[in-house]
Amino acid sequence: MKKLMVAIHAELEVPDDWELARHPSGISVLKIGDHFVDFDLAPLATASSDPDAEWSDVNVEVVGQVLDAVVGLDTDLEFITHH
Repeated sequence: MKKLMVAIHAELEVPDDWELARHPSGISVLKIGDHFVDFDLAPLATASSDPDAEWSDVNVEVVGQVLDAVVGLDTDLEFITHH
């Protein structure tokens, strides 16, 4: 068995009233109004080799295999403000 490391970097431009918060479960999350938002791995698959193929999570068997292989996941959230 081999290990695959996946690094995903996303940059979002968000309204000033969105904030970082600690959820009662102990994880750091984005707080939007009364909602807590966490980020997760969302594998998408296609059976098409077409360059314009549609990628989705509808193939639950393949997506499930990928999610079952996840042994660890960590999310870092940080606001960067420019003055």
